[in-house]
Amino acid sequence: MVEAARGNIQTYLQGNVSFVSSAVESISFKESGGRLKAIHVALGDQVKAGDLLVELETGDLELQVKLQRLSVERAQLSYKSAKASGLEGDDLRYKEIDLERETLTLAALEQRLSQSRLYSPFSGTVTYVDQLKEGDGVSAYQSIVTVADPASMQLTYIAGNAQDLLPVEPGMPVSLKYKGKDYMGKVLQTPSNAPVTTDQAKADRNAVTMIMSMDGIPEGVNVGDVAEMRLELQKRENVIIIPRSAVRSYMGRTYVQIAEDDRRKEVDVEVGLTTSTAAEIVQGLEVGQKIILNN
Repeated sequence: MVEAARGNIQTYLQGNVSFVSSAVESISFKESGGRLKAIHVALGDQVKAGDLLVELETGDLELQVKLQRLSVERAQLSYKSAKASGLEGDDLRYKEIDLERETLTLAALEQRLSQSRLYSPFSGTVTYVDQLKEGDGVSAYQSIVTVADPASMQLTYIAGNAQDLLPVEPGMPVSLKYKGKDYMGKVLQTPSNAPVTTDQAKADRNAVTMIMSMDGIPEGVNVGDVAEMRLELQKRENVIIIPRSAVRSYMGRTYVQIAEDDRRKEVDVEVGLTTSTAAEIVQGLEVGQKIILNN
């Protein structure tokens, strides 16, 4: 048996959070697909900006490009020679047209070759590789490789229930612990300010995801490392508080049992904030009333 008493109650959101890169790029062919020639990276590889990641089959396109470069060089020499020899008028223009034609053809071939290859947009770590084999068909916008920049770090928390994140607002301070050291951070994104998307899978993920920053991220942090997070949510001061175990529910009714004149009496209550051990009583009890705990 305990007495109803006034005090302060604070709710927290706490759990493990994971380091993720804020710069993540899913690499895919934008113009069109084709047949896979090769994937040049594996999961976990470190890549540099401009590294070749994926290429499609192009037949003899590379040979065509090399031959066309020679054609452009020959046309350039022919034009320069004609101009140096004093050729003028239509005869010089014909040489100029030949050079322009060969140059345009080369540009078109090089563009086709470029569209058959995917390069890393920045230096980072390969975090995803599709399980494709040589000769497999690849569609436009099919994500084949994902690269993340480990130099741009954030932390994510995945809630077990979307309701857990309802009290959380962007800008709230966060206490973090990583490898035994304490850090501070700030909430950057919650379901309330997540980008609108028509992708249902992304929408479902955003509904339970909180993204936060960490002040002074230490060196050596890797994508996937885990830290501990504690976020102060709501706080009530000078309110009536009883042990949570004293609150009973039955058939939609919330009540407590009190001792009154040596008798047991049920009293309906309105519960406010709750923690794992305590409950705020908004209405139904007065300070000093003796509460019978659940057996």
